[in-house]
This record gives sequence, C-alpha cells and structure tokens, in this order.
Amino acid sequence: MSVVWVIILLGWMLGRLDILGAGAQEVLNKLVYYVATPCLLFGTLATTDIAALVGAPLAIAAMSGVGSALVFAVLSRFVFRDSRGHTVVGAMASSLANAAHIGIPLAAYVLGSATHVVPVLLFQLGFFTPMFFVLADLVSQDGTTSVRRVARVVLSNPLVVASAIGMALGATGTALPDLVMEPIRVVGGAAVPSVLIAFGLSMTGTTVTGVRGSGAARSTGRAVVLATTLKLVGQPALAFLVAAQVFHLSGHALFAVVTMAGLPAAQNTYVAAFRTGTATGLARGAVLATTLLAIPSLAAIAALLA
Repeated sequence: MSVVWVIILLGWMLGRLDILGAGAQEVLNKLVYYVATPCLLFGTLATTDIAALVGAPLAIAAMSGVGSALVFAVLSRFVFRDSRGHTVVGAMASSLANAAHIGIPLAAYVLGSATHVVPVLLFQLGFFTPMFFVLADLVSQDGTTSVRRVARVVLSNPLVVASAIGMALGATGTALPDLVMEPIRVVGGAAVPSVLIAFGLSMTGTTVTGVRGSGAARSTGRAVVLATTLKLVGQPALAFLVAAQVFHLSGHALFAVVTMAGLPAAQNTYVAAFRTGTATGLARGAVLATTLLAIPSLAAIAALLA
C-alpha cells in the first residue's frame, strides 16, 4: 500500500512544482486509456487459462461487484436523483477494485499466493472495466441512445477491443511469439504508474469534498461517502454472504475472497471520469478515501476471518 502512496505523492509533487506542464494530466490519462491499459488487458488475458479460472472465486467477485454497483446506482438515481454520469462514476467507484497493484502484492504476501487475485482481475479486465468505460462514454454524450450508437461506442473503445482479443487468445490457448508479446508487456507496465501519477497531479490545489455545504459540493461529498462505504464494507459483506451461504466456503478460501472484495477503488475510476469530464470530484474523492481507509478495513477483515 505504501508504494501506491509514494507514486501518488510523486505525481502531486510534480504538479506542485509544475515540472510536467499544464497539459500533463490530460496526456497521461490519454496514454493510459488508449495505449497502456489496452496493452495491460491484452497481455494479461492472452496468457491466462480462462477455463481454469471459472469457479466460485470468479462468481463471487462478479456477484459482489455487480451487487455493490447496483446498490449505488439505485440510491443515486431513484433516491438522490443524481445525473446519469454521476451515477455511473459512483457505481464504478463503489465496485471496481484496485486489483492490479494493491491486490497482487496483498494476495502474494498476506494470502500466500497471487492466484487469489486472478479471478478478480479476470472479471474486471474481461468485463467490468470495459463496461464502465463504455457506459461513461454513453452518458457523457447528449441525445438518445440507439443500438447503432451503443455499437459504435463499444467497437471504438480500445479497452473492449483489447479485452475481447486477449480473452479469445487465452480461451483457445493461442500463444503469440515473444517478439509480439514482450513490447505489449513493457507498454502495459506503464499503465499503473501513469494512472497514479495522473491521480497525484489531479490533487494539486484541490481539497477533499465534504458532505456539508450546498449544491454540487454536497452531492459529491454524499456520493463519496456512499461509494466508500459500499466499496470497503458493503462489497466484502456481500462477498462473505455469497461465499458462505451459496458456495459454502470456509477458512482460508473464505478469507481470501472477502479480502479481495475489500480492496480499495481502482484508479481507472478517475481515468473514466476525467476523459469524459463527468464527476471527477466524486472519482478523485472516492479513490482517495478508499485507498486511505483500506488499511484499517482490511485489518478488520483479517481480524474477523484470518
């Protein structure tokens, strides 16, 4: 977890010192969205045995993630009457886990094996992340949604295209030569640090939005609290219920899936919000709050289940 904060702090310092210039944040986010993250998705899924990972952990990751997102969406749209863009970004923050650079080391050093995070990565990389980016694209545009418009957004989304091709290769066991895969892996490795630095840049000169105040600030603060609560409490609680009652897991297996469900919100939430100009304050606040509060929340999960 400390590595994450060090890189975010680096981004903040670069912004404070104005080393990268005024357009750095936009450039980094575009690099992440159009190049680095598609390479990361493709490289991960193309070398993953998809069939071997289909089981209880994958189902639990999917059900807990979708459940948490739906709870936020229902409350946001029908109780608080928020905009569609606000709802999509908040649902993303309340369910999309930071499985890559927090989940992998956590699984390796706390749970004993990095394989525990693979089902979460598979679900998010293969479906959840591309879906949210497509939804963010759709709600950021004016006008009615049509089948043609949805198809155009889906087929022009680099994350969807990369995920689909990668999953096809992984499912069929097709291996590409190292001459092709190695550059993809190297470029994909730039995704995580670039997102974190861009996130740090976004914090320059900003303050955390509170729940008090009026208008947009109060709405954003309320949404940050709701998304943070769902991500760190609601989603792991749902994962526990599904794992224990539906799949009858216990012991270390139960502890592992609940821990993975309790990971903080992914920085890709902020990337989606920034590139569409939708609810960036909500995305930034939720990612910051969940990353900070994940330390005591994961410790509580360990105390209860380890």
